[in-house]
Amino acid sequence: MGWAPTRCSRTPATRTVLDIGGQDTKAIQVDAQGIVTSFQMNDRCAAGCGRYLGYIADEMNLGVHQLGPLALKSSRTVRINSTCTVFAGAELRERLSLGEKREDILAGLHRAIILRALSLLARSGGVRDEFTFTGGVAKNQAAVKALRKLIDENYGDITMNISPDSIYTGALGAALFARRDATQHVVRAGESA
Repeated sequence: MGWAPTRCSRTPATRTVLDIGGQDTKAIQVDAQGIVTSFQMNDRCAAGCGRYLGYIADEMNLGVHQLGPLALKSSRTVRINSTCTVFAGAELRERLSLGEKREDILAGLHRAIILRALSLLARSGGVRDEFTFTGGVAKNQAAVKALRKLIDENYGDITMNISPDSIYTGALGAALFARRDATQHVVRAGESA
């Protein structure tokens, strides 16, 4: 639960955290003290995380870093029906064969990954007050744009925090936990001496 102490140190008003990393997606609710009150994590596959984008990049012979900028050039968002990474790849190829533009398909794929994440957020209790987006996918501007749009549509105008170091948020929180634990051990050792 490294996200909770990081949230307290960087964005203390945050009550909802969405972390989309390479292998999993987490929706976390915290109280005013930073205590985790609800936690949901994807439980099936890579469809709702960064690996999904990696697979799509491979399918399109692109680097994963190219997906977001290309999707931002979209003039319309193609609806992607499949939530499965493998089936989304097949749907991607089908859409390309039908003449759909790559950037429009990519905009749809980014929306699909964010829709999966929103279902986790809903199960964790929704978006309350201030909201923080972390993980490597938070560095993808097309994902951020899709998330902002869907948060606005479903929850209204909510402050969304994204650290430039979002990829390290979990590690930073783990370090803060370790520091707090080490400090408590030193205090306890001093008390018993």
